[in-house]
Amino acid sequence: MQYLEVRALLQDIKTYLVTGGWPPSRRRRRTHLLRRLDAIAALLDVGAHPAVAVAMTRLEGAPVLRVDEDEAYIEETPEGVWVSGWIWVEQQAFASCGAMRMMKLRNAIADLPQQTRAVFLAHCVEGSAYPAIARRLSLEVAEVQRELASALLILSQALDET
Repeated sequence: MQYLEVRALLQDIKTYLVTGGWPPSRRRRRTHLLRRLDAIAALLDVGAHPAVAVAMTRLEGAPVLRVDEDEAYIEETPEGVWVSGWIWVEQQAFASCGAMRMMKLRNAIADLPQQTRAVFLAHCVEGSAYPAIARRLSLEVAEVQRELASALLILSQALDET
């Protein structure tokens, strides 16, 4: 069962529940919806895909990888089956990742052109409105908006680099 099929069915069920049922002209739609729901329920009752057992065997002894016995999300391809699993990430990794991103951000802000940096800091750090920034820096409001957009683009690109 593909994720998109389940998602489409759930959207149809939501529509049915929100509208309080189908109008008389769409009674066949209700029957079709119930058949689809029964088919998905039957697939979910079958149990785990055989590929789950193979994946679990392959991961035995791997302390940072895990596949659950009841794993329901698989993706079949002509070459094989992808089984979703879990990977362990220590809390330390988040802290170091956050620190690295902050360092990248600080460096990228320092590297901004002077006027762009002034606009960015005034708006994003101080919380100043565009007109106030424009008056303080002797710019037009449109220039402030352009400088801020430029800063955000540059910073976004700097953070996206690996």
